Amino acid sequence: MDKPLWYYARDGAQQGPVTGVELQRLAQEGTLRPQDLVWRDGMAQWQPARQATPFFAAPAVPFAPPPIPAMAPQPPFGPPGAVPPGTYAAGPGAYPPPYAPQKPIGEDAGMRMILPVGRSIWAIAAGYLGLLSVLGCFGPIAVIVSLIAIRDIKSHPDRHGMGRAVFGLVMGILGTLLLAGMVWGAMQNQASPHPGRYRY
Repeated sequence: MDKPLWYYARDGAQQGPVTGVELQRLAQEGTLRPQDLVWRDGMAQWQPARQATPFFAAPAVPFAPPPIPAMAPQPPFGPPGAVPPGTYAAGPGAYPPPYAPQKPIGEDAGMRMILPVGRSIWAIAAGYLGLLSVLGCFGPIAVIVSLIAIRDIKSHPDRHGMGRAVFGLVMGILGTLLLAGMVWGAMQNQASPHPGRYRY
């Protein structure tokens, strides 16, 4: 029995005759496209190759493994005290923290330079009073507030501002000495026989 011969039309030009094996090879190479028309003896009319031949059947769905079974998520922490704060337990089911834990804003030296965070309120007041102590009258107040600030910082180690407190203390002492000198000078001036005049 003779094998049927096929004819195909590509871009309006008739090609063939070719054997079924040759037609299959042309389909695999891409020379014969699914929309190209084919005909063989016994067919009533030309038909698209995808309908008339088995060469363009829908591809079989490739084998896919079954989905992974769902596991209950493991917590990223252990019982209290099992893992130190700021760390996580390594091992199956342990997850690292999504971001590095940040230290409080009061412990960041750069932020303390910009904002008065984490600083003793007494130290802040001592610093400003130390600045104003050059006027003299704020000197004794700066000394008292600075001593309170130093005591506050020593009793609360989480508070900062020792530099301001010491600055306030030093400037307060200088301001107090200035105030004492002004008071002494005023008293000497009042005690002189001619107030407001200088003695040479």
